[in-house]
Amino acid sequence: MSTVEDKIKEEVMKVAYGEIDKLFDYMDQHFALEESSRDIIVKQLNKLKDQLYVIAANSRIS
Repeated sequence: MSTVEDKIKEEVMKVAYGEIDKLFDYMDQHFALEESSRDIIVKQLNKLKDQLYVIAANSRIS
């Protein structure tokens, strides 16, 4: 059963992930990225998403 806190966390994470995706889109549109650079950016942004997930899973909302 989901609590109100779980639902809030889920919504916050959706927003955060969406903003991270927008960051990638912005960089991809405004820079002539080589495939290797694009791969590094994707890898690092995915790491950020993973870290945010861990923080959200292990922290209470304020």
